Amino acid sequence: MRDDDEFGEVRTSRRAHRSRRIDALREWHSGVVDELPTKERFSREFKKAKIKQLKNPVANIGEENCVEGLVIEVHRRTCEVRLAAPGAGDAPETVTAMYRATTSKQLGEFPAVGDRVLLGLVNDGEDEGAGVGSQKYCVVRVLPRKSELKRPGPRDSFYKQQTLAVNIDQVVIVASVTQPEFNYGFMDRFLLAANLNSLPFILVLTKMDLLPNGENDLSEDIRDFMSIADKVIPVSVKSGKGLDALRAELQGKSSVFSGMSGVGKSTLVNALVPSAALATGEVREKDGKGRHTTISSSLFDLPEGGIVIDTPGIRSIGLMDMEPETLAKIFPGFFSSDLFTCKFSNCLHVKEAGCAVLKALDEGTLSRARYRSYLRILNSRD
Repeated sequence: MRDDDEFGEVRTSRRAHRSRRIDALREWHSGVVDELPTKERFSREFKKAKIKQLKNPVANIGEENCVEGLVIEVHRRTCEVRLAAPGAGDAPETVTAMYRATTSKQLGEFPAVGDRVLLGLVNDGEDEGAGVGSQKYCVVRVLPRKSELKRPGPRDSFYKQQTLAVNIDQVVIVASVTQPEFNYGFMDRFLLAANLNSLPFILVLTKMDLLPNGENDLSEDIRDFMSIADKVIPVSVKSGKGLDALRAELQGKSSVFSGMSGVGKSTLVNALVPSAALATGEVREKDGKGRHTTISSSLFDLPEGGIVIDTPGIRSIGLMDMEPETLAKIFPGFFSSDLFTCKFSNCLHVKEAGCAVLKALDEGTLSRARYRSYLRILNSRD
């Protein structure tokens, strides 16, 4: 909006001023800025622009003065970090560390649960409050990751994906046998994400106590998915069935727990880690969907040894970086021994001649639920 003043001049609104400011991080990420990001500052009247070079926090602190820690929880501008115990028998210390948005891209990544990070001392005293800048420590480097699990970011966001957990040994997907019903497409996306990172995939079926005849009452979709999962563990938190078998699979490993809202994931984590005390909720009667009770990823230590990273109940998992031809070649359950057998190497299994997947579908050796799940994921990438 523009306003005419008494001298007939046209003044640009403050909102228009803001829209013209340079997003330094976005420019740097896209390769326009070669070295350290720059930030352009303007006066209130949008005059006399000043260019400011952003500083590298490591240069001011020095890596020799940093301490290493494990990120156990992440907030908007701060994260909870567990430092190594100073001596044998000592309890590890947990501190709050800030991270600056202006240097996150230079550091490599925003911190995620499971990250090993270097913390630098920025304040001599103890933490002075919850505000950014009041903390004693600042994240100056995110150490290299061995694996990660991502989900799509907010629509139209510059950050197209959000990292849920990193440095994990296996993916544990929690699904309920009923209330809510088994979601085939959601499970396939997680299985693909696990395969891309060469991570074992464990399917945990909860609420088994709601089936009168136990595993005999499992749906056809669940049985079909069980045939391609690395391991399946049916459990009932109410009766305790399957919990010992699950504890044995988790012992000594870093496991990420995920699943749709309402499947009983938080209840299961509470049974495995009594000190977690996660909030739980019931399934809505109106639509049969779960209520979100976990709002951010958190890390917990198992009493028997090992780590559980609990992630929020989500409806999708990001596969945006995968090309359609790659998806067609590695989709779980399409090929025996994972050997691509279609006639043409760029076959997408839609209407191509010599397609082994369409042939298996016609012969009944491939379930239609699995093929429909593939088409949904393929089309969602457009």
